[in-house]
Amino acid sequence: MIKNILCFGDSNTWGLNPQTGKRFDESIRWSALLATKLGSAFKVIEAGQPNRTLVNHPPFNGLVSGVSYLKPYLEKYSLDVIIITLGTNDLKKRFNLAPVQIAQGLDDLIGDIKYFYGVSNHPKIIVLAPAYVECVGAYKHVYEGSEHKNHLMSEHFKRVALNKGALFFDLQSVVSVSLIDGVHICSKEHSKVADVVFKIMSKDIVLA
Repeated sequence: MIKNILCFGDSNTWGLNPQTGKRFDESIRWSALLATKLGSAFKVIEAGQPNRTLVNHPPFNGLVSGVSYLKPYLEKYSLDVIIITLGTNDLKKRFNLAPVQIAQGLDDLIGDIKYFYGVSNHPKIIVLAPAYVECVGAYKHVYEGSEHKNHLMSEHFKRVALNKGALFFDLQSVVSVSLIDGVHICSKEHSKVADVVFKIMSKDIVLA
């Protein structure tokens, strides 16, 4: 029986190329690479959306660009694993959010996933804290001040994941954003993300 893996994230899951502003193809996007690594017994559902947030569109309510768009995936697919890669867009200066507030959005999202399925019958959840934003390039002023929030946000994400029984990995330990725009990851970093997720699943989730 094919296992369904949902990759739910923002533009770095969607695969935005920092050099061109367009989308990387399937040979580069980390979620597509993960599908290749996992093989035919798995279906990887790529659900990246530029500008997606954790806080400003409450779970299951609001615009397509917010976390509300998760619910249709839960309804459509019988999911075995949900990989959450969000938080970067919440660091934008205009939102003026503290790291603990962003982490509360993650807590709420995981809570709503569990409520949807029933607390004891939900898919495995993997939380990937995003690569740290650098205040350079095209988005320098958009993310002004985020360099003081990056580390704390990841620490709070780790706490939330542990409290909610989710697996956690901080992408900052292996991935760096492009200095072209300070937000998006280049092709070689996508490969690193795919490797990380595959190793997590191989170690902590039954792949057979």
